[in-house]
Amino acid sequence: MIDDSLTVRHARLSARQRWMIFVASTGGALEVFDFAVYGFFAQSIGSEFFPARMGLPAEILSFAVLAAGSTSRPVGGIFLGRLGDKYGRRLVFASSAMVAAVSTLLIGILPSYESLGVAAPTLLVLLRITQGLCLGGELPGAVIYAVETAHAKPGILCGMVFFAVNIALILATSINLGVQVIFKPEQVRAFGWRIGFLVGGLLGLMSFVARRTLMETDEYASTVGTRHREPLAVLFRNHAASVLTGVAAASLVGASSGLFVAHMPAYLQTLHYAPQKIASVQTLYVAAISGCILVTAYLGDLLSRRYVFMFAAVLSALFAPFFYVAVTRHQTSLPLLFLMAGVVASFANGTYACAIAEMFPVDVRFSGLATAMNIGLAAPMAIAPLAASILASSTHWTFAPSLVMVLCATFAFVASFRMKRRRRKAVNCEMGNESLLQERKRILRSSSGLETPNSISSVTNCVGLDSRSLSSACRWSC
Repeated sequence: MIDDSLTVRHARLSARQRWMIFVASTGGALEVFDFAVYGFFAQSIGSEFFPARMGLPAEILSFAVLAAGSTSRPVGGIFLGRLGDKYGRRLVFASSAMVAAVSTLLIGILPSYESLGVAAPTLLVLLRITQGLCLGGELPGAVIYAVETAHAKPGILCGMVFFAVNIALILATSINLGVQVIFKPEQVRAFGWRIGFLVGGLLGLMSFVARRTLMETDEYASTVGTRHREPLAVLFRNHAASVLTGVAAASLVGASSGLFVAHMPAYLQTLHYAPQKIASVQTLYVAAISGCILVTAYLGDLLSRRYVFMFAAVLSALFAPFFYVAVTRHQTSLPLLFLMAGVVASFANGTYACAIAEMFPVDVRFSGLATAMNIGLAAPMAIAPLAASILASSTHWTFAPSLVMVLCATFAFVASFRMKRRRRKAVNCEMGNESLLQERKRILRSSSGLETPNSISSVTNCVGLDSRSLSSACRWSC
């Protein structure tokens, strides 16, 4: 199999490519906005849809619905990734936005248990599952557009995608803060929580309109000869180890989001922190990630994404217990703790997605990235809030919730040893087309044992290496 992940990128982006990255960034933003809004208002949603007579705490049932939606994401990611590799990135990326946006809007107007009875929580679960299925292709699709855009530093482009993700988090936390400040607690429980879902649905529809203007990525459009009828079969037959590595790496980011975004508001309220203060420090947390993520993404391009991610795993495992002990004792400034947490989280957020994408060739990249990211993110994001709540209530240890983070950080650190050590040096982009063709033929000869001109010519034609593709995208040498 030709490793088409080794494509040289041009140093400057065209206007079309800049628009492509901007629109693609809305993919991850929509996904994270929806998750954050639900986490912020989990208590209010629980009181609206799960009355006390159900026998279980409303907060636990609300987080269970969050888990149901998140666990459907891997299924959606695998299915959408297959379609993205088989039929194109653009079709999948646009369609998923529309369905997810409509589901978000419907949650915002869904009547409560008092109005619909048991149908209300049933519909809530179904809408969350539908959201999860569609959102499974959102963030991977955005990363794919960044990695497959002809540019010399894919890491910084992925950093821009995650910068947009964190801008969406800031918007979500700002809405949470505004709702908590403007409305009384009983008004928040009655209708205030719906505002975030209505805003998210409208933004999703706007994103769908913008995505209809997208073109296929440069790299995918030039590889029509290498696309598989069943990319999933190729993925699991030839790249299973890379999938497992990606799952473990993404679990660190999933656990961080699950704990600091979804679980933290309810947990801090049990420690008698004011809701307004919780909302403000979470905004600070997201702002800290946003401010640092472009720096850590650049470090991944400059040094090695593998080493930056290793550092992130170790730092996360050490910081999490300290954080939970500090917030429990009320002896350390809460804004300072969340500022530190944001800086720590930025090292993994800025490097993990691009590192995972680089492990897969272009013909199975969407499938591989979507599978690894969705399983790695969805499981910890779904389980971490629930597991942290159970650990806190059953053990009464101040650091108990941090054990979730320590476990995922350990998995991520071990997985990082399979990431690429360093970026490969590029062939000079000023080489002529004929020189580049000869360089590619030399690589094919050494890797495939094809010696005859006819054999080389047939393989070159198979992967779509004509003069036009060579003039638009230079090639990497090993």
